[in-house]
Amino acid sequence: MLRKLLFILLFTSLLSAKSFSVSYDPDYAPFSFSINHQPYGILVDIWKLWAKKNKHTLHFVEAKDWDDALNLAKEKKVDFFLGTTPYDQWMLSSKVFYKTKTALYSLKNSRNKIHTIGIIGNDYQYILQKKLPHIQIHSYENYKQLLQALLNKKVDAIYDDTLAIAYYAIKNGYKHHIKESNLLSEISDVKAISASKDNIILFNKGFKKLQLTELESIESEWISDKNMRYYNNATFLKKKEFRYVYDPDWKPFEYKDKMSHMHMGIIADLLSLVSSKSGLIFHSVPTDSWSESIKLLKSHKVDMVSAVPWTEKRAKYLNFSKKDIYSYPAVLVSNNNKNLAFDDNFSKVKIGIVKGNSLGEWIQKKYPQAHFILFKNVQDGFEALQDHTIEFFGINGVTANYYINVMGFSESHIYTILDYMFHLKIAFLKDVNPAVLALIDEALAKITHKEFSDIYHKWISVQIKKEINYKLIFIIVTIALAIILIFFFINKRLNQLVQKRTQELKELNENLEQKVEIRTKELALINQKMHDNIQYASLIQNALLPDKKEFKSFFQDSCILWKPKDIVGGDIYFFHQLNKDEALLFVIDCTGHGVSGAFVTMLVKAIEEECLHLFEKKKLTPASSLIYFNNAFEKLLIQTNKDVNVGFDAGVIAINKKTKTVTYAGANIPLYYTFQNEIHTIKPNRHSIGYREKNGIYTYQEKKISIEKDMIFYISTDGYFDQNGGSNGFPFGKKRFTNLILNNYTKALRKQKELFYTAFKDYKGSYEQTDDITFICFKIL
Repeated sequence: MLRKLLFILLFTSLLSAKSFSVSYDPDYAPFSFSINHQPYGILVDIWKLWAKKNKHTLHFVEAKDWDDALNLAKEKKVDFFLGTTPYDQWMLSSKVFYKTKTALYSLKNSRNKIHTIGIIGNDYQYILQKKLPHIQIHSYENYKQLLQALLNKKVDAIYDDTLAIAYYAIKNGYKHHIKESNLLSEISDVKAISASKDNIILFNKGFKKLQLTELESIESEWISDKNMRYYNNATFLKKKEFRYVYDPDWKPFEYKDKMSHMHMGIIADLLSLVSSKSGLIFHSVPTDSWSESIKLLKSHKVDMVSAVPWTEKRAKYLNFSKKDIYSYPAVLVSNNNKNLAFDDNFSKVKIGIVKGNSLGEWIQKKYPQAHFILFKNVQDGFEALQDHTIEFFGINGVTANYYINVMGFSESHIYTILDYMFHLKIAFLKDVNPAVLALIDEALAKITHKEFSDIYHKWISVQIKKEINYKLIFIIVTIALAIILIFFFINKRLNQLVQKRTQELKELNENLEQKVEIRTKELALINQKMHDNIQYASLIQNALLPDKKEFKSFFQDSCILWKPKDIVGGDIYFFHQLNKDEALLFVIDCTGHGVSGAFVTMLVKAIEEECLHLFEKKKLTPASSLIYFNNAFEKLLIQTNKDVNVGFDAGVIAINKKTKTVTYAGANIPLYYTFQNEIHTIKPNRHSIGYREKNGIYTYQEKKISIEKDMIFYISTDGYFDQNGGSNGFPFGKKRFTNLILNNYTKALRKQKELFYTAFKDYKGSYEQTDDITFICFKIL
């Protein structure tokens, strides 16, 4: 019986296995080429893998050239052509299994206009004639003739596949003579070509058996440059960016930050790591509850969920990563004495579970005689334990430890460990390309034990700050409001007195000089009081500025020019030394100047304190801090009144002496630095922070540069550039500013400060100062 079964299996296998012939171009390296009439190349090896996986036999037919190889397939003398983008009606094509890039190449030292272009055969002739109708096109038989035509200047440029040209040029020593241009560059699909529909169906079906890692291995053998590989870092995917939902209240694994609405926690850090190792990009979609997240997922408004255990219900609409993100046991937490006796079934015992949690479903089946109470989130469950509303709370062990040791529920303890293991996986909707999960699994395999451990301990050992420091905000806002109220009432009183005295002056003709003198003294006294109050406001604002000793001690050399237009202003800067090697510098230019500008700087200071806390915990970068500021302003100021439009420009500099790097992100404030006798500019994003018309989801960019010896950095608010003056009353301008740097950067920074201020005053002349000024320069090494 067993022999019969084996015979049937063998016979079935032989029936499914077939023999196919495939034509190829013998001069299309590295995709296909011939040595001693044997086929080699990337596409040849992919076909060999396809045949092996499907137990087919392949016979490669060497054609004379590209056109001949295609004609063999057209006339059905072979079953397939190796692969190309279909461009003729007879060509039936498979799904895309590779991609190639075409580009224009010219001689490196050539500056001539392109009048003639060389190509191989008729390839790309239609594309070039359509895009460049006045260009002359010359056709050649192979890459040797094509490259020689360019080197001998018979054509001004050549157009073909970048890998093929690069491969031939390197092999023959031409690489340093030619240069690639992005002009006319295009990405083309590679598909198996046949005149038979059945052949195409069979190829598509068989190609599904090929693993991504196998294809990557083939490609890596032929292409050393990872950036040029099709199967490297998700470049083969049409869609590389994915929107995902997460549990907004599941600390320490993941949660939604109340200020920034950013995804934070262990899972958020892991997804960031997976992104860096896979090339995939993930965008979080914040929700207010786990049930809302699942609703968005099931309605296909997002592509994936950050991390969930596998269940039968979820498997109906989700595909899961093979590898776990984390595995950990479930526990029952209690506030009662450990020695209290409960029967094995927990009969009539009140057990709390989180609604929609897979563990809750398991506990309900495990202990059907218990009385279950559903909670919206973990916090509510632990509070119910404190209030003795429930005797036990079912939760995963990691979250239990976190809430007991970090979140202040120290009276609770783990009563027992359950025989339920959480296996967290990343999951995508079933309509997402399954190859994405293969990339995810590969990326997870690349994450080291230390990387996992570092992320875990980072969140377990750190107290997450739950709210904004409203006490600090209250104190600052109270002081600022007091200053504004004093200013308002004094100004109102002054106007009343002026009106009253003016009327009296009209009616009085006697003792005019004496009365004017008395009234002038009264007005002067009122003015002095108002001036004194603003001076006091200036003392408060100055107290917000960093300690200059700390600033100077961190840098090798530095200088600061801070000059408000009035006694107080809307410009401010903050400096914080995080440790002996790292520091942060914020330069802020708020709406307006004078008292109104100063008030905004105090609001900024309150948010900056929150930002600093997150920087210390490595949860913010210069770019993400600008996003944090943006969202924080939206929370603090609901700008619905069309007359209220408050915001600011900012520059954030992170300095690391240990790694010798400066990381910069700017919102309308550029950063300048000198290097090798030249001045360089890091341009900011053209998007201010906080204004009513701002885009709340705007993403800022940051740039990291290496610090070299004697490199000097300069940053200034626009009060310096926009100052009117000179003979025509034009603004000072950035060009004049950069020329000042170029002419003086070799001098001591203290001297540079004097020169910059003198240049500013001389240019301003008799014109009024138009805005607040903050100018800072520093040398690190």
